[in-house]
Amino acid sequence: MVVAELADVGLFGSMDRYGDLGIHAVIDLAKSFSRAELEGALGAAIRAFPVLGRRYVPGFWRDRWQKVEGPVGDAVHVLPEPSDLEAETERWARRPIDSARERPLRLVSLARGQGSRLILSITHLAVDGGGVAAVGHVIGAHLYGQAPALPVDSRRSVGSVLEGLRWYHLPVLARDVAGTLALPLKTWTAAKRERHFPTRASQQAIWRHVTIPEGDLERIKARCRPAGASINDALIAALARVAAGRSSRGPLAVMYTMDLRRYAGAPRLSAANTSSILSVIVPRQAVSSLESAARAVAKITRRQHGGLAGPAFILTPLALALGTPHAWARQLTRFLHPVLIDLPLSRGLVFTNVGRIDHGLAAFGPDILQLRIIGPNMHGVAVPAVVAFGYRGQLHLELFGAPGLAPEALEELERELCAALEL
Repeated sequence: MVVAELADVGLFGSMDRYGDLGIHAVIDLAKSFSRAELEGALGAAIRAFPVLGRRYVPGFWRDRWQKVEGPVGDAVHVLPEPSDLEAETERWARRPIDSARERPLRLVSLARGQGSRLILSITHLAVDGGGVAAVGHVIGAHLYGQAPALPVDSRRSVGSVLEGLRWYHLPVLARDVAGTLALPLKTWTAAKRERHFPTRASQQAIWRHVTIPEGDLERIKARCRPAGASINDALIAALARVAAGRSSRGPLAVMYTMDLRRYAGAPRLSAANTSSILSVIVPRQAVSSLESAARAVAKITRRQHGGLAGPAFILTPLALALGTPHAWARQLTRFLHPVLIDLPLSRGLVFTNVGRIDHGLAAFGPDILQLRIIGPNMHGVAVPAVVAFGYRGQLHLELFGAPGLAPEALEELERELCAALEL
């Protein structure tokens, strides 16, 4: 058995409230693979990242990851072409993975004409977005007989991705820890949502995919470049403008994720939970145009990225829970939910940018016909989540609504996002 990281403990303690937050990568390929090839690729991923071959076992003093006995093929499903490919894809995307009983990942291959559709599903309990990308890269490299493009690191601790930091960073870390502790009060002053997203009585999640063509993406970049803003900044700015349209006064809040692997000192592949959730509070007067909003956001994110706001967000609760029995830590997370999650979501939206994934999927080459992401699989949240990634010059956005949100909620968000980006 392997002792679980405190980040895993917090996620396990949050699953009853927010769901498993799992991600499904749906890849249409011009070719297909045999069961033996897929099992070999999944086995390679498990050897690279042993957590993928384990199940989660909660305990009083320490939660642990225990090796799952049984063939790797239990997590691989190779099926003939279904009569309705999209319906079958949706069925698998809705099929949960019980991380306490089985491996935290699943690989499904559906025949599709002369090719296939692969559905790679992984729970957040095992890996974050960067971890999903690392696992997908290793699987793709093995399927095509290539070595991974970066060194593989099986460690999962937060410390393993902060090795680029030195003792002289401590004053900056202390400053940003203080900022993290003060953030709930700052978020509380942000504009509360007054116009809510449409709901319905349903137990099923919904999702919608939006593609911004290369030409439109280049125009957005050109408009934001003079402000020193990245595409990530532009998307946060657009979400702030959406929040402004759903409230009447006060600054605007947007939550976004930061992958802490940037502090590792050297690039490598890791499958862990090493991401932070940061908040951007944008002055309302700055969102009159995309350029002005992006300029305001860039100023904030530049300060966050130049400092240690990301490490501070995750190290603060870890320090408070250090040495605590994991059973108590799981209970503690429930008291933190109203402040860390519910409060920001009552004001703004949550956004994850996976970044450009061309390099990570290079092994598949031209065989990839289409790529989509479904997730994070969440519930109990009254606002849609936005996931972004860049691929082949286009910007792909996935809008995900938890059970209870109506399809109209995603339609509204798509229209408002396009208007905020001034497309």
